[in-house]
Amino acid sequence: MARITFSLNELLAILISNRVLPPQIVRARAQGERIHFIIRTDSFILPFIPVSLKYLRFDGNTVVFEFTLVSSHLNKAVSWLNQRLEVKVPAFVRFQYPDVFVDVGKLLEQKNIRGVRVREIHFEDGEFAIVTENV
Repeated sequence: MARITFSLNELLAILISNRVLPPQIVRARAQGERIHFIIRTDSFILPFIPVSLKYLRFDGNTVVFEFTLVSSHLNKAVSWLNQRLEVKVPAFVRFQYPDVFVDVGKLLEQKNIRGVRVREIHFEDGEFAIVTENV
């Protein structure tokens, strides 16, 4: 068993350096308890969508984030965005507005990380604490 603790900025750096984020996500940055980024689309009408994610909970093997559109004018585009993201998100991500579900087991499997399972994830005072165990 291991306990790994890191900040939101460090998490973002790990995700970027390991190419976990889809290529449509650009300009990611951490601020407070949220990760802000831009989703690049193939649409002429709406080529960039500013959004943010906030950690909500770890449930079983799934991390749940709250997905927020930064501009209130974009709320009309939510159903369109939902259709577009279903096609382009990795297999370990499920989008059900306003939540994003990340299956940690599938993520580790896709990245060829074996012999470890995430048992708990906590987020307090701007730091994540992940508890793992051997499988």
